[in-house]
Amino acid sequence: MILYCKNHKVYNIDTEEVYNACLLPGLMKKNPCKETFKLWLKTRYSSNTNSLARRLKGITFGQGNRVLINKSTHILSLSDCYWTKENDSALLFEEVSPYYTDFWKGEGYYKDGNAIPTLYVSGYLNKEWVSAKYLNKYGDSLDLEEEVSLLCKKCGIPVCNISKITGGIQVENFTSQNLMLEQADQSGIIDPDDFTEKDIIDYMGMVGIQMLTIDAITGNGDRHAGNFGWLRNTDNGSYVCPSPLYDFDHVLDSTANNDRLIKDLSLSVKATKNADMINEVIRICNIVKSSDTREIFKLRSDNIILNLTRQ
Repeated sequence: MILYCKNHKVYNIDTEEVYNACLLPGLMKKNPCKETFKLWLKTRYSSNTNSLARRLKGITFGQGNRVLINKSTHILSLSDCYWTKENDSALLFEEVSPYYTDFWKGEGYYKDGNAIPTLYVSGYLNKEWVSAKYLNKYGDSLDLEEEVSLLCKKCGIPVCNISKITGGIQVENFTSQNLMLEQADQSGIIDPDDFTEKDIIDYMGMVGIQMLTIDAITGNGDRHAGNFGWLRNTDNGSYVCPSPLYDFDHVLDSTANNDRLIKDLSLSVKATKNADMINEVIRICNIVKSSDTREIFKLRSDNIILNLTRQ
């Protein structure tokens, strides 16, 4: 079985031979082997808490048969352009990828559903790809995601497009055949279980500052390593830029005026001694304070500025 990126041959899963080191998943770059391939692959699987994906998997393949699922679906995703096929297969990416062609449809209840990429989308919420362009997320408290997305745009922060739908929100895909998402937990750049605000700033620069700031303002306590990442070129593997921000479903985890999120942001930004970064935080906070938004966001912005400017 061979791992491809589009029609570029990348890695032989059986023999551990590397064909294109530049296009390896980041998690495999230091040590390309079966263990790191499996570790990377697990980061792409839908969570068992996603009942849409769980039912699809059980109805179509039976529980626990991940090898058959991967073989039948070619591990096709709508976040990246990786896929697998047999060494002697003549299939082309354009013939099977959901970027180009109809999704495999499944059986039974999912006969008319768009199935394959739903099996390879991370996160604990119910979510499904309904087209190559849109991911639907379902839940009772997702209105805040659209609100924060609009606030990010007002502040000039790169963010995914979100709109409300019945029962949840619809997120516009920001990847393409030319740019793929590599989540931080797939990258090998940071330790997904042990990273700090400084790591985010060091590796993401000003976008990292913006992400930490909007999270602190909105009380978002769930910026784990699956909730941010980088965009990579799908032809040469180069890292183009940090990805637009996404996943704000834990906004208002904190509704305090001053808490750890605010204090850690202020300490980390001050520690950079970088005037541009400090000014960027203040700029964002001032925009939020002057916006038609929640009072708690304005209060938290005030305290961020106070913490940053306090001697």
